Amino acid sequence: MKFQHILLVDDQPEIIELMTDYLEASGYTIFTASNAADADQWIQEEKIDLILLDIMMPGEDGFSFCKRIREHYAMPILFLSAKESDADKIRGLTIGADDYIVKSASPAEIVARIKAMDRRLSSFDTEVNTTVSGIHVDEKAMEIKMEGQPLDLTFIEYKLFMYFYDHLEQVLTFDQILYRVWGHDMYDYQNIRVYVAKLREKLSPYSQIVQLHNVRSVGYKLSKVSNHAT
Repeated sequence: MKFQHILLVDDQPEIIELMTDYLEASGYTIFTASNAADADQWIQEEKIDLILLDIMMPGEDGFSFCKRIREHYAMPILFLSAKESDADKIRGLTIGADDYIVKSASPAEIVARIKAMDRRLSSFDTEVNTTVSGIHVDEKAMEIKMEGQPLDLTFIEYKLFMYFYDHLEQVLTFDQILYRVWGHDMYDYQNIRVYVAKLREKLSPYSQIVQLHNVRSVGYKLSKVSNHAT
């Protein structure tokens, strides 16, 4: 188990109690907060491995909190919200959340999504260091460098890049990416589109090394630029 400490941030006591019971039964240690200020305190005092975050809270809302935390921390952030619109989901993913789950999902499904993400992260936890054509990968440190410059990647962006990197020049379908990176096969391609766009933006200064291509109606492919020096 890669995730040990989960911070649950929600102003509804019944949600806190229900999710705490389910998560603790699965072996996780749970810290709870009803607002952003209390959540900040836990993050400063404990090693938080994952944040399960509501949007509608008193004071600072979940969107603002997520954006602020993402500027300083790379731990996975999952929104758990009653807001079900595509606009809210896209906004959450765009500002740095790693997944977005609506509260109509059962507690068992929410725990399953967390466990799936946990398994996928553990599969990347190796001692491998490689340098190929200007790309340096330190899998233990979860660090990618392009021509010596580190990429500022979130948890999901790192996993997404590594999946493409491990399958250079191969077309990866939406379903393959969704299962391998997010750990579930729910029909939810919006996650992929948002994160591919963010990853492509961060790779854009290094287009002389790698390029991330759309394969229409199928998926994506990461390619090395053939004339880059090795």
